Amino acid sequence: MHRKSLMLLITFLMLQSFVLVVHASSGEIDGVAVVTSVHDGDTFKLDRMVNGSDTVRLADVNAPELGQPLSIEARDYISELVYGKTVYLDIDDVYIYDYRGTGERLVCVVYVDHNSTHYVNVNKALMVEGLAEIKEYDNEFNATTWTLYVAKADVVPEFPLFLILQLFMMATLLAVIVYRKKHAKISGTP
Repeated sequence: MHRKSLMLLITFLMLQSFVLVVHASSGEIDGVAVVTSVHDGDTFKLDRMVNGSDTVRLADVNAPELGQPLSIEARDYISELVYGKTVYLDIDDVYIYDYRGTGERLVCVVYVDHNSTHYVNVNKALMVEGLAEIKEYDNEFNATTWTLYVAKADVVPEFPLFLILQLFMMATLLAVIVYRKKHAKISGTP
């Protein structure tokens, strides 16, 4: 019985370390879409629904509203970065949506391809250009830790929690099977 417990503990620790690696990355990709229009410096539309919405609000940045100084520059800069391009969305796990304005907007850190190994963090790019300021909202993100360029290897597809449970159950089953086979060989029973 001691070996069985040890095998289960080892399996659990291996799965736990895998989960920690997944969540230690810079971000997660919750959705992918193409940008079809840009409303202003921090809001744009997607070619399809992602998580129930086709509108994105950049997380933790405050760009000038249309009509304010630098609003056109912010909108044009975002258009240059994302319009007609594929964007990778890290949707806020705390609130998901911003309900202000004309409906639900996904609150996201947005990435766009820079080259084969890196993304550009669109939220950070606006701040670097001086076209938006940090506006810390109550969400999962921390804008003060963002970098402009993010290695693609550090932004992983979201790993759904139900898969973690399935992996744990499969690993446990595998450990039991291995234990029984080894125990059967030792005792000589089939």
